[in-house]
Amino acid sequence: MEYRIAKRIDNILKNDKMPDPQHICEVLQDELKPLIESYIELNSDLKVRFKKDKNKNIFFIEFSAERIKPYGYIPF
Repeated sequence: MEYRIAKRIDNILKNDKMPDPQHICEVLQDELKPLIESYIELNSDLKVRFKKDKNKNIFFIEFSAERIKPYGYIPF
């Protein structure tokens, strides 16, 4: 099963000849926030950071949670 975020990142990397890490961080942030909010009550905004380490691209996803929602939770 292909996830929406995987398709979007794949599209960015294939179509953008000079990928901008900051743009990818923004896309990840926009795509991940609704998914994370399905499971966790956020205390603060979601932050996605990027670091280049030699040939590796490392992404950090940071957020603070009020609580983890119980299994089977249906938002109102």
